[in-house]
Amino acid sequence: MTTIYFVRHAEPDLSQRDELQRPLTPKGRADSVRLSEYFSNEPVDYVYSSPYRRAVETVKPLAERYRKTIYLEKDFRERKIDDEWISDYEDFLTRQWTDFLYRRSNGECLQTVQDRNVAAINMLLLKHMNKSVVVGTHENALGTVIRYYTKQFGLKEFLRVRDFRPWIVRFTFNGVECQGVEDFCLDT
Repeated sequence: MTTIYFVRHAEPDLSQRDELQRPLTPKGRADSVRLSEYFSNEPVDYVYSSPYRRAVETVKPLAERYRKTIYLEKDFRERKIDDEWISDYEDFLTRQWTDFLYRRSNGECLQTVQDRNVAAINMLLLKHMNKSVVVGTHENALGTVIRYYTKQFGLKEFLRVRDFRPWIVRFTFNGVECQGVEDFCLDT
């Protein structure tokens, strides 16, 4: 069995609008240390992350605890909304989760995000069969992965977990077949 733990990043500093360089808040950094403690009894063979700073900072204490390199994988990044900051984010979010093909003119639809994330998962499954992998990721990217494997994750489920940071979702695979999906949230 292969286990892939997806970890949605801890609390980001939303005053920083640069998606790639947005850091964690002090609370987010503290929660990242707690996250590493959560994994203290779990085997971790490899650590991957989206290249976004908040995702890397979330898994960094875990990687340090296990003395693992963090491998950056651009396909685990969050979806691109547009070239500009948008003010109607909640409406945009609802529209994307009700129409997986909806996107702004210079952004990505959630179907594209799902396709690239599942391709990256398949790469991990082939490369690290029967190992345990942790992946630092983002809420929408992770939501699309859950939807792919469970078919039962939509706007309602997404809204239920929006404030979970960090949020851990464990996927177990036999070969490339998903055998189970289970989620956890650190009490914050």
